[in-house]
Amino acid sequence: MGCAKQLLVFRGRTLVEGAILRAQEAGFAPVAVVLGARADEVLLAVQRTTAEWVVNENWASGMGSSIKAGLGKMPPDVDGVAVLLADQPFVTAEHLREMARVFASPILAARYAGTLGAPALFGREVFSRLRALPDEAGARALLRGGDGDVREYDLPEGATDIDTPDDFAGLG
Repeated sequence: MGCAKQLLVFRGRTLVEGAILRAQEAGFAPVAVVLGARADEVLLAVQRTTAEWVVNENWASGMGSSIKAGLGKMPPDVDGVAVLLADQPFVTAEHLREMARVFASPILAARYAGTLGAPALFGREVFSRLRALPDEAGARALLRGGDGDVREYDLPEGATDIDTPDDFAGLG
């Protein structure tokens, strides 16, 4: 991208600020942002919000390390966590509220473009499985486990994510 994509401005705010706002509007609390590459730059935007943050010094090892860092930032009595991505600008607070409303543990994952992914909600009973994820794997292994733990939530808007300059230019 040539820059921290979380700092791209879409609809008047950075992608990371938009994701934080949507999570907060959905009633998710606390909201914790996991920072990795270019943490110092992204932190400046996060500090303009009331979100908490944690730097994942091991970010280059993969998404699993970031999930574990975020989970470590949660209060010990939290009932569940949501894994959200800053680069899905068409996932709205209403989508997140509805996902929380229909959430029945242990896992609820968004379904789009023939796959399951973020946003995803995880109940307390799977925290040990999240902590045991290989750093490089992320939660996809849990979402594809096929053991009946995963409920699906149709969210075609989740398919729009920003990985390249062309992706961002095409947002309109």
